[in-house]
Amino acid sequence: MKICQLLLVIILSTNICLAQMDIPASGNNPRAMVSEEVGITSISIKYGRPDVNKREGKIYGDGNLVTYGFSTNNFITGKPTSPWRAGANENTTITFEHDVTVEGKPIKAGTYGLHMAMDADKVTLIFSNQADAWGSFYYEEKYDALRVEVKPVALEKSVEWLKYEFIEHKEKSCVIAMQWEKLSVPFKVEVDVDNIVIARLREQVTSQKGFNSNNMLQAAQFCLNKNINLEEALQWSIRAITGFQGQKSFITLRNLATAYEKLNRTVQADSTMDEALLIATANQYTAYGRQLIGQKRLERAMDVFKASEKRYGDMWGVNNGLMSGYSAKGDFTKALEYANKALAQAPNDAAKKQIEGFILKLKEGKDINQ
Repeated sequence: MKICQLLLVIILSTNICLAQMDIPASGNNPRAMVSEEVGITSISIKYGRPDVNKREGKIYGDGNLVTYGFSTNNFITGKPTSPWRAGANENTTITFEHDVTVEGKPIKAGTYGLHMAMDADKVTLIFSNQADAWGSFYYEEKYDALRVEVKPVALEKSVEWLKYEFIEHKEKSCVIAMQWEKLSVPFKVEVDVDNIVIARLREQVTSQKGFNSNNMLQAAQFCLNKNINLEEALQWSIRAITGFQGQKSFITLRNLATAYEKLNRTVQADSTMDEALLIATANQYTAYGRQLIGQKRLERAMDVFKASEKRYGDMWGVNNGLMSGYSAKGDFTKALEYANKALAQAPNDAAKKQIEGFILKLKEGKDINQ
């Protein structure tokens, strides 16, 4: 009987511990979360938001709410040896989906407790492996994953409720700032976007997603646009055409030709484009011909423009291309002839205005491709 009663007590105690009521955060400090992605890497911060509450000028500094240095009471040492929790209530936490660098120093993917040791002219950011602690009362330096020093920045306008904000966002980095009262603490996070994306693509092309030709095309195009991982991009380009549910279209063939071009395999690139041109529109002929002009391959460009004329005749896309081709060769008289034809066939006002600009340049003896 006593054993049963003991078990009942244990069960009830466990349930009481687990079954907490859904009520607002204590101290009128609302919970918040902010999250963004750099590349495909999610970065998120969870924190409590204290307010200034008429304490402006009394938030930071010795004798104020957030004292300088390691001055929060520590329940382990019994002394003021902990940093500020950089928020309210439970731990402020920051989560990195992949490995990143913070202020140039590496840190592994994971969730960390975020603390700050404040000072007048510097702030020590501490990323602790103790992500589940309540505040910083049990802080121990041995659990530090990373420490970096940053410069605080004065704000002109007071921020009433503490907040974290992504104040700068670039292709491979972001700047996050803690802002409260008239102080901002920014720190830079950098992400190895290209290698992270390539690693994810390698996983995906061997999964069910790899059986979709459009997915293979996207994977290849990412690398080709970045001019990275080219050999693998070539194989993905081939799979987009010849793999399961592969599609032979102008787009997939043009993409394959680009892969060959990037690898300086010009003969294979030209051969692939010859096949692509069999199903190309007049505008696609023109776009390809202009790319050849950019590569200083004028003879092949003219062959492409003339093939377009033979196939499609006297029309906007054809004349637009021949105008560019003859201009590149320095035959401005012939270029003007096709420019005037294109002007009469312009599909909209924007195209008409562009051709008019080209005509002015050609009359001045200037190459419109420059």
